Parts: sequence; C-alpha cells; structure tokens
Amino acid sequence: MKIEKIIKGAIWFSLFILTIGICSIFLYIGFNNYRKGNITVLVIGFSLLPLIFFCAFKGLKLIISAIFDSL
Repeated sequence: MKIEKIIKGAIWFSLFILTIGICSIFLYIGFNNYRKGNITVLVIGFSLLPLIFFCAFKGLKLIISAIFDSL
C-alpha cells in the first residue's frame, strides 16, 4: 500500500514536469504571437498554470502521506 502511493505520487510528478514543459512552450509561442495580435495560444498557456500547481500538490501530498502515515 505504501509503495502504491509512492508510485501514484511519481505519476503525478511526471505529469507536473510534462505540464511545465507544455505550458512554457505555449507561453513562449503565445507571447511571440501577441506581438502580431493573436492571443489564443497565450490564453491556453495561462490556463495551464493552475494544472501545474494541482499536479505538484497532488504528487507531493501522496508521497508525504506514504512516508508519514506509517509512523
């Protein structure tokens, strides 16, 4: 049971890293397109920011609960 929580936490952390990469690409492209008057990609990039924090929180919560629940 403890190892399963750690694995789920690692999966959430991998989603966290993946979301950081995707969000940074969207923000880079969005700010370049903002100069041309198009803000669609920039809005997508900013909408992914809460997902980054959610994935980090969920992964950290699972790993910490796996470590400290057995004590």
